[in-house]
Amino acid sequence: MNNSYDLKQRILNFRGRLVYLYFLASLSNDTLISRLVEGIENNQGKDLENCLNMGDVEILNTNDIQKIQYALMCGNCALFDGETTYVMDTKNYPNRSIEEPETEKSVRGAKDGFNESILNNTGLLRRRIKSAELCFHKETIGTKNPMDIAVAYLEDKVDKEVLSQVLNRIQEIRAQELIMSDRAIEELLLDQGYNPFPLVRYSERPDIVATHIQHGYIAIICDTSSSVLMLPTTLFEILEHVEEHRQTPLIGTFIRLIRLSAVFLSIYLVPIWALCVSYMKWDYSFFIQILIVELSIELLRIATIHTPESISNAMGLIAALLLGQFAIDLGFFSEEILLFCAIGSIGGFATPNYELSLTNKYIKIMMLVCMMFLNIYGFIIFNIILWIYLIRLRPFGMSYLYPFIPFDAKAFGQFIIRKPKKNH
Repeated sequence: MNNSYDLKQRILNFRGRLVYLYFLASLSNDTLISRLVEGIENNQGKDLENCLNMGDVEILNTNDIQKIQYALMCGNCALFDGETTYVMDTKNYPNRSIEEPETEKSVRGAKDGFNESILNNTGLLRRRIKSAELCFHKETIGTKNPMDIAVAYLEDKVDKEVLSQVLNRIQEIRAQELIMSDRAIEELLLDQGYNPFPLVRYSERPDIVATHIQHGYIAIICDTSSSVLMLPTTLFEILEHVEEHRQTPLIGTFIRLIRLSAVFLSIYLVPIWALCVSYMKWDYSFFIQILIVELSIELLRIATIHTPESISNAMGLIAALLLGQFAIDLGFFSEEILLFCAIGSIGGFATPNYELSLTNKYIKIMMLVCMMFLNIYGFIIFNIILWIYLIRLRPFGMSYLYPFIPFDAKAFGQFIIRKPKKNH
C-alpha cells in the first residue's frame, strides 16, 4: 500500500503484544472502527478473535497480500497479528439516495431507484422478491482493478443452460480494468463488436428488474453502477415501458400502441416521405438537406446532454430558432423537411429505451444515405440487409425478434394487448 492520506494505521496493545489495524477512512465506517478498537483495548474476549465485536470476520494468512489489499480497497479493515490477519466488514460507501430514475419515470407506482451500491441494489430486489429461491451469485472480475458483480436469478425458474453460459463467460473475463462497469461487461459477455443494437436491457427501476427475474431471466448488478443489466432479452421486451403496466389494461394497450407507432415513425417516416416526394424527380440536394437537418437535431441532442441545466432551456430556444424560422426565411430548408424531421425526432424521444432510440436514429441516417445514391433500390436493399441481420441475432440462443420470429401468436398478442391480470 502507498502513503495515501486516507490510509489509516492504529497500533493497539492486546495483552502485552502489539497488533496493527489498517483501514481506508474514505470507505470505512468510523463508528464500526471505534467499536472494534474499543473491543480490543478492553480485552472483551478470551482471545483476540473473540474481542472483534464484528458480525463478519475473515481469517487470512498475512502473506496473502493481494487478498488483503483488495479487502482494504473495498472498505474493509485488516487487523495484523503476526502471521494471522483478520479482515472485517466496515464498508461505508458514499451513496446518493434511492430516488426515481430520470429516464424511467412513471405517474403511479414506486418512486425508488437503484444507486451505485451493490448492497443497496440487492436489498431493493430482496424487498420485492420474498422468495428463498432468489439467488445472488457474487463474482469479482478484473485483474489490476477488480470489481464486484452479482448475478441475480430464481433458482427454480432460471434456464440452467443460459445461467451456465453467463457464469462461464463472466469467469473468462480477463480485462485489467472495468471502470465503465455495465457497458464493459455487456461488450465482453456478448462479444458486441460493432453491432449497434442493445443486446441486454438496462434499467434503474427495481420493479422492472424484479419482474424480469420473476419471469425466469437473469440480472447482473455491478458495483459503482446504478444500471442493472437484464438478459437474455428481445427487441420487443426492450420496447416495453413501466407506465403501460401502471394503467388500466385498455389505457395501457392504447399507450403501448401509440408508443410502438412512434418508434416506427422515428425510423421510417422521413425515408418514406422522401421516397414519395422524390419518386418522380430525383434530387441529391433534397437528400442532403434532410441529412443536414437530421444531423443538426442529433447535434442539438448531444449538446443538451452536456449543457448545464440552468442554461439548457435557453440553448434549446436559440437552436430551435436557428433551425426553424431563420433557416426557412433564408431558403436553406423547406417547411416540410423541418416538419417531418421534427415528427420523426419526437418519435425517437418516445422510444422507451435510450440505447435503442440512438440506434434507430443512426439506422435512419444510414438508410437515407443509401437512398440518396440508389433511389428506391437503396431503401429496399438496406431494409433487406437490416431485417436479415436482426433475424440472425440470437443473444444466448434466444431470437432477438421473438415472438415475431419465430412467430408465437399468443406471446405476440400479449405484447400488443396489455391483458388484465388473472387470479391464478
